[in-house]
Amino acid sequence: MSTNDFTPRQLNADNFADRWQPRPDARSKARGEQHYPTDELAWPGLLHGRILRSPFPHAQITGINVDAARELPGVHAVVTAADIPGDNHYGIVFRDQPVFCTDRVRYLGDALAAVAADTPEIAAHALSLIEVQCTELPVLGDPAAALADGAPPLHPGGNLLDSSLLEHGDVEAAFKACAFVVEGRYSTPRQMHVFMETEGGVAVPDNQGGLTFRVGCQSGHRDREQLAGILDLPLDKVRVIGLATGGGFGGKDELTMQPAAGLLALRTGRPVRIHFDRRESTIAGIKRHPVELVARTGCGAQGNILAHQLHAVLDTGAYATLGPAVLTNLTDHAAAPLYRIPNVKVTGKLVYTNNSVAGAFRGFGGNQATFAVESQLDKLAAAAGLHPAELRKRNLRTPDDPGVEGQTQQQPCDPRLLLDAALASPLWENATESDHRRWLTGVGMALGAQGNGLGNGLPDSGGARLHLSAAGRIELAFGFIEYGQGVIAAAEHLACEYLGCAPDDLDIRLGDSSGPDSGPTSASRSSVIAVEALRRLQPQWRAALQDIAGPHADDLAPGRGGLCTPSGDLRISYAKLAKMAAQRPVLKVHFDFPTGPDATPRGRYLQLLIASVARVAVDRLTGRVRVLQLHHITAGGKVIHPPSYLGQIEGAAVMGMGMALLEDVPMQNGQFLLDNLDAYLIPTLADTPEQRVDVIEAILGGECYPVRGIGELGIEAISPALIAAIENATGVRMHSLPVRPTTLLTAMQEQHP
Repeated sequence: MSTNDFTPRQLNADNFADRWQPRPDARSKARGEQHYPTDELAWPGLLHGRILRSPFPHAQITGINVDAARELPGVHAVVTAADIPGDNHYGIVFRDQPVFCTDRVRYLGDALAAVAADTPEIAAHALSLIEVQCTELPVLGDPAAALADGAPPLHPGGNLLDSSLLEHGDVEAAFKACAFVVEGRYSTPRQMHVFMETEGGVAVPDNQGGLTFRVGCQSGHRDREQLAGILDLPLDKVRVIGLATGGGFGGKDELTMQPAAGLLALRTGRPVRIHFDRRESTIAGIKRHPVELVARTGCGAQGNILAHQLHAVLDTGAYATLGPAVLTNLTDHAAAPLYRIPNVKVTGKLVYTNNSVAGAFRGFGGNQATFAVESQLDKLAAAAGLHPAELRKRNLRTPDDPGVEGQTQQQPCDPRLLLDAALASPLWENATESDHRRWLTGVGMALGAQGNGLGNGLPDSGGARLHLSAAGRIELAFGFIEYGQGVIAAAEHLACEYLGCAPDDLDIRLGDSSGPDSGPTSASRSSVIAVEALRRLQPQWRAALQDIAGPHADDLAPGRGGLCTPSGDLRISYAKLAKMAAQRPVLKVHFDFPTGPDATPRGRYLQLLIASVARVAVDRLTGRVRVLQLHHITAGGKVIHPPSYLGQIEGAAVMGMGMALLEDVPMQNGQFLLDNLDAYLIPTLADTPEQRVDVIEAILGGECYPVRGIGELGIEAISPALIAAIENATGVRMHSLPVRPTTLLTAMQEQHP
């Protein structure tokens, strides 16, 4: 494919036959042979840990008595905050969450103590013997209550954790000049990650005062730093190995069971396994931020958008984790980054409550904001008498425009290419149909943008290590974690491309804090880091191998099996090179994630685009919505491994369907109204629609950064596309997610009495 070819191609085995191979880990996972961290039961002397959670969402602790639990036969240790040798707090942005609470609990997931016992049943019984004395305090059940005058502060700084402002132009003056103005109030739900494997792992003492954690996590190096502080250990005494994990999606970005397991392992001198059951995961696990958004958008008589204003309030729960970064990303997306609007004002509040802790979740606040922005554009188009696509076309930014924060961006292509491709989708044929009895069908579309990397000046670096082993194996190590997203396949394909080797020559090492720090496995950054690392390692690797081979090797290059001639004939195998080497090469690189040429990094530099088209059917008798077909047009750079790319986009879209139509974790006065999967509905295979993914691989700006991470892209625009399709079918526009059948049915009956 020419690097200048911006024509979308359908992603299938016919069009990508040269790259369409199974994932390296596909066979073991399909057969159920893949071992996850919580499958590690064979450690000699393994103990089972359990964590005691708070009985109240908000209370003063007056006493904790663990004597009876310690005396129970089969219990080897019971620990509380008094047993922590180091810092009793953790957190990615602010270390405001206690490992074990001392004087106050702020939500039902707060930990009070932990036990290690011979069996899970004994550990559970021991928890029931711990006596906790508490005095209940007023519960702040939503942001309004938390910000009200006289509300008790949940933290020393008050209940407003963070706020945001993104502003340019004069919004109020611009609204006065608008011919059409629309307003909207939108809400998005609290959502669970529902990974296949809940939080868990094993902490293993090394009998030399150190610990190895074999866990499900998303950043071994960041976890190691926090754990060393909690356990008062030198960094070199803590090792975190992020094993292949049954799903993450941001929910394992923060510490979970590691501090308790580590403390118990140090106390007993034995391996300790902790595995959250689904109920504990529901109560203590990270959630998606529920958001309330109020928006106002206006345009001139010809449809040129003149002003856009949006205010968002995020319920971050009891502790910060990555809430401030989510607020920043939501603010960027709420400023309508795809559209050229001269006057914008976006404000946001991130509020502590006594609810479940909210943090990183696929989309990272961007999809909540995009739901409101794209819905506003649909409403504005209707007010101005324009087709929704026409309004967008008149206002789309060009690739040369700066981002919403004034930053330089590298757009993959002109957004109009995706809009045109979406309008050409076959899903529009017979867009609205009715069988005159029960089902109404409709089609809708939305656009989305997503950036790679942490952005906004946050520390963001990565690295890799390349080594020729004694056995002549090429060992390539990254700090990334494989939690199902396909990073093993990506690393293997990229290594073969840049190093010239074959898959059989490679050993990929991932997720070990004793290896290179590649940064967190989040923010769709791993593919970019991998490409940049291999690009830098490539000439060093060739030079190192040629140096081992000695004179007359200048015409040889790394290839399949070893050093090869320009025609591909093998001359010196990697195994022979390893024996010839006086010192086998170990190459390392470390660098910053691309942030563009701006002196002060703002926003995100590397951008991706998506257009999602949805076809739905609505049951006029029940209000139930079925998603029939989805068509995604993506501009995410070069496709490294087509099956993984397809799986990421399709999987993210189904997750977005859950947010739009099914999923919610309702809370009342700090209590969970559901605490398991028996009442929390997620899309199943029966709900999964036919999907088509088209890709634009070409990247504007040449080959500087040809690959982008697409893990979050597929969820970006799915909610507003589904809402537009529902409106196309029924004439009713919904503003709150998830769309509940009873609510939709009532609105349909009011629309058509």
